[in-house]
Amino acid sequence: MKIQKFLANMLTDNRIAQQHDKSASIHDVDRNYELLNQQGLGNIHHKDNKPRTRQQIYTMWDLMLKDPQIGEALGLHVTAALGGHESTGDTIFITPHERVRGKGRRAEDLRKKVEREEKTIGPLLNRYAFALCRQAIVYGDSYARIYSDNRRGVYDLMNNRHTAPPLIMPFEQGGKTIGFHALEDEDKQRTIAKLNPSQLLRVKMQRVDIVPQVPLQVWQDSKILTYDIQSDCPLLPADVGGSFLYQIEEPWKDVTIARAGLNNQQIADSVRQAFLTMNMEGMPPAQQKKYKAALEKMLINYRDKVEEAFEGGEALYGTQYHVMPQWGEKQILQSVGDLSQRSTPLNEGTLMVNLRRLAGGLGIDLSLIGWADMLAGGLGDGAAFYTSAQIMRRSTMIRQALIDAYNHIMSIHWGIKYGEYFKDGEYPWAFDFYSDQNAAATQALNNKQNRANTTMMTLQTVAMLKETNMGKEVNQLILEDDLGMDMAQAEKIAEAIEPKPMMPIDGQNIDNQAMGETRYAQDDDLPDELGLDDE
Repeated sequence: MKIQKFLANMLTDNRIAQQHDKSASIHDVDRNYELLNQQGLGNIHHKDNKPRTRQQIYTMWDLMLKDPQIGEALGLHVTAALGGHESTGDTIFITPHERVRGKGRRAEDLRKKVEREEKTIGPLLNRYAFALCRQAIVYGDSYARIYSDNRRGVYDLMNNRHTAPPLIMPFEQGGKTIGFHALEDEDKQRTIAKLNPSQLLRVKMQRVDIVPQVPLQVWQDSKILTYDIQSDCPLLPADVGGSFLYQIEEPWKDVTIARAGLNNQQIADSVRQAFLTMNMEGMPPAQQKKYKAALEKMLINYRDKVEEAFEGGEALYGTQYHVMPQWGEKQILQSVGDLSQRSTPLNEGTLMVNLRRLAGGLGIDLSLIGWADMLAGGLGDGAAFYTSAQIMRRSTMIRQALIDAYNHIMSIHWGIKYGEYFKDGEYPWAFDFYSDQNAAATQALNNKQNRANTTMMTLQTVAMLKETNMGKEVNQLILEDDLGMDMAQAEKIAEAIEPKPMMPIDGQNIDNQAMGETRYAQDDDLPDELGLDDE
């Protein structure tokens, strides 16, 4: 009985332990909630955030790109991200990666190949870097046709209107680009060209913002989240996104409306009109008609003479006389004035508020995109260009997208020429930027310089505290309260600079510097292991 009870208790404890160790699964959720879950997910399409088609989104961004302020802001973003060499103008430099800078034969061989290819494909990549980045931040994607052969590898790219982003539809499988549909519209027959990633280069910006868009009906029933293996996912057209213009669509519309209102009012104020009254009492109808026609002809002649004067005609060199006959108190003209003339000045406040919203959404200072009179410190400083956190953040995104695309084209080029292929993160090459002229590197250099200056000042302070010999407690108090150090850090530094006593001689601690004299140890004070005898 005892053995049976023991075994029963052991099995019960094991079952209880298994019940406690088993964690809940998503499949344990009540099925009733699963039926209602479809109604609780997603968002309601607001009138200001309706899903749009791909053509509608790209058309809006095309219109916005024609604004010179937006075009210049995007150009500054690309310039800040890429930089550029002062003499050659190169922005991309291909260098051997740190992993191949060893002394092995394989590393030496890879280094020589990278240095050789930098001279051949480097100028090609520099030639299209700015255009590809500029188009990528406008549309979220940019493309270039790749041309290669079996001897030279990748030898040229084509980036023009034939590779415009609105004409190309990328297809993805679980987020990985697998091919493209490109519209050929050179002739009257619009055809689709099917290209693979080795034929068309794609610079894909990160999809930071989710752009509401209408999905194509044929793919509406496809599921993608239920697949664990990427190769099992369906082939779907890539969503539109990644553009810097999406967040500023509404501010741009407000700026356009406010600017149009100011321009129309300014033009309306420039058109001067006058209303005249004329006393025709007692004048026969035929004479009234003839008199009004003569008056209108005189006024038209006056306008023509003013226009002639603007063009530098003879009206500038003589006096023009206009005769208006009158009899008694009749036929006297009286001016009522201009009914459309403004009595208050134009208000630019609304326009400036919308412009500031536009510049904030673009991530650039308003003074750098046409409003230089608002720049504090002068144009030479360029403080807003180099130290802006928004500039640095977007520069990092641009460089990441370009490096990913150039790694892809470099892999194609290397595979064709040498028959070697590398996984992501194992490339023997690295892409460097000319760091002195890009915003992210400039900000990093400024931070390093500030840290070096702070460290130097801290060391000078610590050296002065050491010379004063005020003791550990006082030094720690100064380091914590005045320099703002942490308690542990201040305590370690205070212990390090605390005056150390001299080595004990005859059982006493003697500070020779404090005594102002020098005491030499006798031979008896020296340890025996030194091997010195009394003589």
